[in-house]
Amino acid sequence: MKKYVVLVIGISFIFPIPLAKSQSILKEYKKFEISDTSSEIINAINLDLEQTTNKDFMALRNEEQIKYPLKSKNDVDNYISSFNRSLRNTKKEIEMQELMWKAENELRKYGLNVISNYALSMTSKHLSNFLVPAIQQGHELYIDHEFQKQLEKNNAKVDKIIVDLANILYTKGIDLTKANDEEAFNNLFALAYKRIPSLNRDDYVVFNKELTKRAYDFIKKNRDNIELLNVKVDSYRKSSKQLNMQITEFQKEITDEVTGQLSNVGKSIVELTKNQNEVFKTLDEIQQRIVINNNRIMELEYDMRSLNYSNNLLKVKQEEHSRLIAQNSFQIDILSGYTFQNLNTKQKIEGIDNGNFDNIFSDEQKLKLRKELEEIRTKETIISVASDIEQYSSAVYGGLVNSGILKGKDAERVGKFMGAVSILSGAARVYAGDVSGLTSIVSGIGNFSGKQKVSAEMQMLQRMMAVMNERFDRIDEHLVKIETKIDALSDTTLNMYKTMSLSFQFTFDQMDRIIWKADVLNKKATLLLYQDYQKCKEVVESWDQMKITLNSYSDYKKRYIQECEQCLKSLSNFPSNNAYFTVASNESLKDEKEIEFEIKDIYIPTKDLFYTFYTKDINKAVYSLMFPFNSTADTNKPFYYLSALDDLEVKDQSKVLDELLNYHMINEFTDFSIRFSNYFLIKGGNVDFQPLRIGDFIKDSNKKVNNYLVQKRFLKLLNITRSAIIQQSLLAGHLLLDPIYSSLFGYSTDKKSIELAIKVLNNNKLLATNFSTYLIRNNIKMGNSLQIKKMMDDAITDDNSLRDLNLLIEVNDIRFISDKVNRKLYITFQRNAQNINLPVADWLTIVENRMINTEGIYPLIETRQKISNKLIDLMLPKNFEEQSKEKFKYYFHAN
Repeated sequence: MKKYVVLVIGISFIFPIPLAKSQSILKEYKKFEISDTSSEIINAINLDLEQTTNKDFMALRNEEQIKYPLKSKNDVDNYISSFNRSLRNTKKEIEMQELMWKAENELRKYGLNVISNYALSMTSKHLSNFLVPAIQQGHELYIDHEFQKQLEKNNAKVDKIIVDLANILYTKGIDLTKANDEEAFNNLFALAYKRIPSLNRDDYVVFNKELTKRAYDFIKKNRDNIELLNVKVDSYRKSSKQLNMQITEFQKEITDEVTGQLSNVGKSIVELTKNQNEVFKTLDEIQQRIVINNNRIMELEYDMRSLNYSNNLLKVKQEEHSRLIAQNSFQIDILSGYTFQNLNTKQKIEGIDNGNFDNIFSDEQKLKLRKELEEIRTKETIISVASDIEQYSSAVYGGLVNSGILKGKDAERVGKFMGAVSILSGAARVYAGDVSGLTSIVSGIGNFSGKQKVSAEMQMLQRMMAVMNERFDRIDEHLVKIETKIDALSDTTLNMYKTMSLSFQFTFDQMDRIIWKADVLNKKATLLLYQDYQKCKEVVESWDQMKITLNSYSDYKKRYIQECEQCLKSLSNFPSNNAYFTVASNESLKDEKEIEFEIKDIYIPTKDLFYTFYTKDINKAVYSLMFPFNSTADTNKPFYYLSALDDLEVKDQSKVLDELLNYHMINEFTDFSIRFSNYFLIKGGNVDFQPLRIGDFIKDSNKKVNNYLVQKRFLKLLNITRSAIIQQSLLAGHLLLDPIYSSLFGYSTDKKSIELAIKVLNNNKLLATNFSTYLIRNNIKMGNSLQIKKMMDDAITDDNSLRDLNLLIEVNDIRFISDKVNRKLYITFQRNAQNINLPVADWLTIVENRMINTEGIYPLIETRQKISNKLIDLMLPKNFEEQSKEKFKYYFHAN
């Protein structure tokens, strides 16, 4: 009996779902146009139907799947190719998104680390649900392929069995050579089951299926050369019995071989998963140290605000503050390298061995870090193997082993398994750029439902899963946790970069402004946001506190309360223009004294200087700011590379830099919009936003319009977010360091650009610090880095060290000066009778030639990706090809 639960005043009552109602919903589902809604809503509906109309819905799904079989490699290729074309068209439809990916692909050719690469991952967690059947079939094709290989190893033996079998059947009047096609051949071959019982054994189904295929191919190829013989009556039974025994032994031999291989693959997956968990433990320890350092950094920053520059205690706290920031910078890079697959562990180990970090870490800390880095670099895990297979998916598997990319036996086995499944199912093409997607090829083995009959191949794979579970309980759960862990690490790393950027800025004369940013811009400005959306904030906080997630359709109905309704009413009044998010026009900030300096003395001069340098190609220059590089030596490379693309036509960017945007408000508004967006898709009206009942939603004629309106909202948010990223990139000095150097140290006669450059360097301390790193790296040979570091440390208080440091400067008229009172080092030079003093960054930043970015750029990049993910989720079903819509509808696998 089917059941459902109704909650009334906290008490659960169980009632049977009426059969008529169940059938009515399924009838409507048959007519359901999935193109009118999002992948996430499709998932929510499927979850409910699987629970409330279980058997009927599964029967409908199986019945429809028969119309669109996924049996052969060709079936799977067509299925995945159609999905990929739809996904590609969806990406193109997002304004400027195709342009962005084209640009980033171009930049990646040069092997340079673009911060925005952090955001490139699988577009939506629900998209892969359409691909489950293809992945499943890939597993099954892998099993078939392994049997085929074993048969090929025994060619002579197989050919003799086929000939002997053909003769025995011929004796009984069955001529296999007369079959005109494979279906006719299979029907004739089935007649052998009575004579040779081993060919019809359930425990050797896969072997028998592959032997039948092989027999058909053999006879088709050799039909004209086969001379069938009648077996003498007196020896017929003996020959049949001998052949049956021969096939039985051969079945067992081949099946045991494949089963053993699968068992070994399962054991290797377990070992690689255990290794993965050990690496995650190491990364967790690093993360905990970063958090401890962050807490101490915050304490120091609080203390330093209240200390006079003449206070000796300030000096001690400044030194500790700088050291902890340097430690975190190094350790966050380790997390980042692992999470975003731009590993640089070898260089970091060399840096430790060369003594580059002697004044940052103690000997004990260095020893521990080196051990951790070696483990991360050398220990092969489920993710490292998946990454190698994805990266080299077009290469021959043997090449990965021979080149040493896949080193250990476990990596070889699992790499071979993943590679075969990827190639046979097309999954590598689907999951390109997403390591966790390839991991799901393994984790998906035990997670399929909705099939009336489990195939023999899947039974073998499930036995492999059983082997894994014997060695490592609930292996599938461990693998799912690994995927979740990678997602969590990416969020954590971006947040840590943001925190580190804020802390860096305490070190170069920006205490007052940072305090203002933290206490005013990011808090007081959002009071306006919370005045309008206070209920959104309350609902989100309660959901997070109670760990509530909205997955099924009934979840949305159950969580729709008065506060949720009030939030939706507020969100429906989407700002009509960008002024809502700009700093200058925000009513809550108009009386703040720092606003005028922030905008008039920092942002506007920096913007004007940028326009001065790039008047002729401002659109492409502004667009290039969306790709901030990590090194001061690379800040102009996006513009150079993108300018070389003849077909890169950038839309008008002239308004992007007009008004400084408050990134904090953009991030908050986006979070609310995403969390509540599905309510706008399933609403019954604009008055109370009450979600429709599932059957009413399926047949609702407004689905398409609602989806379009939500898309339009997120497209606008995406453009606002991109503009904010461009502005934050500009404030850090991207695309400006090279032209500033040319203006101030070249032969420029452009008085306007020189004056603006001087003003910007004197007021924009973040850009000035990045420019000082740029100058140091261009004017001092960094050969003996430890000696230079000691000079720089001593130069703050020791005149002789300061003199020796200045002797290292090879060209230009720059020199180091020290502020002994405030214990700071500067680079100084004169232009137009004006002194320009540039703060010198911490030593690690200089050694790694690193750009210090604003604290806003990292959360904005994350916000941009969230919006893109949401848009693809909303738009993909609409772009499904007509001949594939029903196929994707009934093969969708909810989770």
